[in-house]
Amino acid sequence: MNAKKVLAKPVTLAVCLSLSLSLAACADDSGSNSNGASSNGAASDGTASNAGTAKGDASPSDISKLLDPNAEPAKDPLGKFDPPITVTTVHTNNEVASNLKKPDTIESNIYTRTWSEKLGINLKYNWTSPGAQGEEKMNLMIASGDLPDFFYVSPSQFERLASTGQLEDLTQVLKDYGSKYMKKYLTGDYAGLLEGVTKNGKVYGIPNGQTYHDSGFMLWMRSDNVEKAGLKLPKTVDDLDKILEAFKNNDYDKSGGEKYPIALADANIASNFWGIGDAFFNMFHAYPNIWVENSEGELEDGMFGPEHRENTRKALLKLQDYYKKGYINPDFATFDDAKYNEAIVNNQSGVVFGGLWDAWWPLNLNLDKHPDSKWLPVAVPSADAEPAKSSVTAATVLGISVAKKGVAHPEALVEMENLYHDLNNNPETMQFGKYNTDPVDNSGIFLAYPMPVYNPSFNYEAFQVVSEAFKTGKADGMPESDKLFYDQAKAYADKNDKAGFPSYLSYTDQGSLAVVDGYIKNKAFQMNEYTAMPTQDMIDNAPIIKKAYDVMFLNVVKGGDIGQYDDFLKQYDSLYMSAVYPGVNKWFEAKNKDSIQKWFESK
Repeated sequence: MNAKKVLAKPVTLAVCLSLSLSLAACADDSGSNSNGASSNGAASDGTASNAGTAKGDASPSDISKLLDPNAEPAKDPLGKFDPPITVTTVHTNNEVASNLKKPDTIESNIYTRTWSEKLGINLKYNWTSPGAQGEEKMNLMIASGDLPDFFYVSPSQFERLASTGQLEDLTQVLKDYGSKYMKKYLTGDYAGLLEGVTKNGKVYGIPNGQTYHDSGFMLWMRSDNVEKAGLKLPKTVDDLDKILEAFKNNDYDKSGGEKYPIALADANIASNFWGIGDAFFNMFHAYPNIWVENSEGELEDGMFGPEHRENTRKALLKLQDYYKKGYINPDFATFDDAKYNEAIVNNQSGVVFGGLWDAWWPLNLNLDKHPDSKWLPVAVPSADAEPAKSSVTAATVLGISVAKKGVAHPEALVEMENLYHDLNNNPETMQFGKYNTDPVDNSGIFLAYPMPVYNPSFNYEAFQVVSEAFKTGKADGMPESDKLFYDQAKAYADKNDKAGFPSYLSYTDQGSLAVVDGYIKNKAFQMNEYTAMPTQDMIDNAPIIKKAYDVMFLNVVKGGDIGQYDDFLKQYDSLYMSAVYPGVNKWFEAKNKDSIQKWFESK
């Protein structure tokens, strides 16, 4: 299901930490739990590994000249090869065979049959692997130079291949064969995706990505218990404080046991996770994992830059206060994801600093034991008079479908991606229940295909359709995927069918995408300004800084002297800022300080 597709973090210090350990980039999205684990039940990405937005060297204005979204393709975008051709590829997550209807396998399934029948393209796998081994096998394959015809890579892997001349130029075949639907989501607001795979004016891949429409951090809370407390959902941190106090001192569920309102676990801290979900820092105008433009017109880290570090200090002190008041389990430093989920399932914690897809996991687990629990997502409340913003990246490349240099039929890759769009994304042609998500058991049929490409605003567009149908009561003529979401959401709204809980809390005006809609309309996103790949200085210095932060964070939250944060900042300034900031701002100057935030606010 597209709603459960993998999402990604922006490129910043956190990304470098993963890159320092492996050539593929780090995980996750705005939909992770507090530990950065996958929040959507998909193969752990958080989306599979990715490096955020990979950037080429072309400007958006250059990109707009490459593809005309209104032009009819010069050649048949779904032309059938006669005689048929065989193309080789690989699959890095062969466990998904369990989602397929017998006797289908990874090597023979609805996708391989359809590609053969409709396009005259026979898929042959050079190898397949379990997801846990996929990244390593892909890196070994790239190092060996023994590449298949077409394959799907992370942004960092793409950079390696492109820089060594191992990829086919797809510019002309994309112009000739790209469907209007495909080109729509590579231009205009989505030009950043194509920019990520463009080098010297040439396109070397077909990007699969997301945009700010399908991103966002927020709070999730037990709205039924807020109501029982005689309070309202929070718009300010003061409002939140009253809710936390009520949740701590009252057993509204009659479930017994000690209450620790804030779900938190730090035993397996991810490289892009700063101790608690990004939404917490956003309340204080600190922005993890992104770069922002400061008052001097320069870029700085949204958490530790000179103009943002005091905001982060306020956030740390507030979390220390919450710990002292018993809002956080005193053993949180030893808790892993399982213990985090357990606190939610057992009604011990009722406030989650999360993202877009928490209703799919882990909040849905709470309903297994407590089917009458009510959860709602809430826009980030503000700690002061300044409106809060959620940190986000405007356009994020999750992965890229590429062709090896010299492949006989590069146009075949474009045709395959055109057809994938038509079957999974295009509302006029999709066969969603057949090719994407089984409407009965929600199994991901789409995972059988190794080179996905999605409408990067798929879920936001679904929200617009489904929420309108809820308001009008008219569900006729919906795209098949939206009808599935609508039916599931309606079953939850009308019959408390827990299977519809995730869709209801995503696609209706009570859901997470409604929060995102508010961010868009109120210009309440803080955009990531740095969209290049990590520099070597980032990769070299990030692990040291992150380790120092993790130690400081736990000590301060547990009541240690806030002076430890000052010690951390000294280390940050000497090791990271001095080495990294000059290169980042040289890059920013080279792009004429073209601010994404200003672009967003002017829309």
